[in-house]
Amino acid sequence: MKTEARGNTTQPGYGTLTAAALEELRSLLGPQSLIEDSRREAYAEDELKRSFLPDLVVEPRAVEEICSLMRWANRHRIPVTPRGAGTGLSGGALPVYGGVVLSLRRFDRILDIDPVNQIAVVEPGVINRDLQRAVEARGLFYPPDPSSNDSSCIGGNIAEDAGGPRCYKYGTTRQWVLQLEVVLPDGQCATLGVRTRKGVVGYDLKDLVIGSEGTLGIITRAVLRLVSLPEATRTLLALFPDFRSASSLVARLAGTGLVPSALEFMDERSLDLVRATLPLQLPDSCRAVLLLEVDGSEAALDAQSEALGACCLAAGALDILVAQGGEKRERLWEVRRSLSRVTRKAFAQKLSEDVVVPVDRIVDYLGRARELGDGAGLTVLGYGHLGDGNIHVNVLSAIEGAPERRKMQVLVGRLFELALSMGGTISGEHGVGCAKQPWISLEIPPVLMELQKNVKRLLDPNLVLNPGKMFDWPAPGAAERLGLDLVPQLTAEASNLSGRQS
Repeated sequence: MKTEARGNTTQPGYGTLTAAALEELRSLLGPQSLIEDSRREAYAEDELKRSFLPDLVVEPRAVEEICSLMRWANRHRIPVTPRGAGTGLSGGALPVYGGVVLSLRRFDRILDIDPVNQIAVVEPGVINRDLQRAVEARGLFYPPDPSSNDSSCIGGNIAEDAGGPRCYKYGTTRQWVLQLEVVLPDGQCATLGVRTRKGVVGYDLKDLVIGSEGTLGIITRAVLRLVSLPEATRTLLALFPDFRSASSLVARLAGTGLVPSALEFMDERSLDLVRATLPLQLPDSCRAVLLLEVDGSEAALDAQSEALGACCLAAGALDILVAQGGEKRERLWEVRRSLSRVTRKAFAQKLSEDVVVPVDRIVDYLGRARELGDGAGLTVLGYGHLGDGNIHVNVLSAIEGAPERRKMQVLVGRLFELALSMGGTISGEHGVGCAKQPWISLEIPPVLMELQKNVKRLLDPNLVLNPGKMFDWPAPGAAERLGLDLVPQLTAEASNLSGRQS
């Protein structure tokens, strides 16, 4: 592995993966846990679709092996990048400094489902949907449902504080984590949080790790909160003549006591992409749709559905369709989940962002975003979580190549600035990773930036755990490959944790 001198930093560069260091790791973990051949290529990408080949992949089988790996990494100053299922959209699992990818693929057991205390104890490699099915079979419910729930793992969901359509009613992953077992950057293993619903002793370090994108610790076990499985669920598709009418539903719901378990939107451009895949024919006058879901007791569901439908009609809906049967419901949700995949296939280049704005500014935001895109010769479309203002805003181009991607990245920066000007944030679900680094300073003031960097330095003084993410600028050359050299006025301001100016 190439040794990196970190510019003007006082920190020494990362070490070289020498034959002696590699042999030491083999003796610690066993050769069966190391991947040194071409199979490493499978760990070079996540859904950001940028490739960084690790020097080595490690697939441990026990927590103590992870502790040994981190102690070894600190001795030799070798960077370690934790990886779950690789479904992230911000590059959080990319080994931008090379080194070791730590795959948690083998930590895939559901250790316990406790119906009395309503908790599940799981390892980080358990797939979200597998956990949901397992607890539902016991009459229990785990609500967090990112669109990648059939492929993303619980550890990654926790590291990113993943959301999903049900956030509107049930909140993000954070609200469902009671306790974590974590291997810290120095190789110590710690239990953070408690298994009970209440606990106020000491600082809540569990919540510090949730959403830290694998930079503060490696999750090895989680105790998750469950609730009773709703007796019934009903899905509605509301058709609107325009997005402004559709978005007005949120204001109409305020104060009614109606809280859908999901409230998703597709604007005109995203709807046009998936019309052909919908399990029903939409009239040409339909230019926006809302996908709504209500859950609860069977007895209350008819009244909830009728009241929700009445609110939709009052907002200007052309029609409200109710999905009868589980198969049609699932087909509707599959259309929603497929939007990211469909847009990627329809355009040569795609940048997927996930800003959040106050719900009463969504229409203004998307309108202005389209104008900015049209002015740059790029396509901007939006879909996502209407109920909490989380917009999956996509910047798309039919043209390949780096010059076009530069133009797209510049537009992304303007879209971030627009969200912040409306009182929003640059990310609601996807996280920072290495994709949003040039723009962090737009949202976080210098004093808070330094405070958060100090937390990282305290826990990881050698900066070996998932470097090049969050506040740590990627390795020399990595920024160009990520397309982050495209906004010089921002990259000039960016600095890594050691103080190096990029």
